[in-house]
Amino acid sequence: MSVIPEKQGQGIAKKILNFLENYAKKANVTKMICKVRMTVAKNIKLYSSIGYYVYDEEVVHKPNGLHIKVVSMQKKL
Repeated sequence: MSVIPEKQGQGIAKKILNFLENYAKKANVTKMICKVRMTVAKNIKLYSSIGYYVYDEEVVHKPNGLHIKVVSMQKKL
C-alpha cells in the first residue's frame, strides 16, 4: 500500500488501514500482517503508531537482483 507523495501526511494511510482492519474483523480475521522496508522509518513509525509491532526481519530477494531488508509487522484485531 502507498499514498502518492503529494497526499502524504493527511491521514489517508491510517484511514485505509482502519477500513481494512474493520473489514477483516467482520470476516473474523484475528490479525493483520504487513511487510515494511527497513529503510523507510516513517512507515514503520506509522504502523507502530496504530498498534502494529515488529515480529521478524528478513531480506527479500527480487527477480531483478535487488535485495530489500524488510520487517514483518502485525497487529491483533
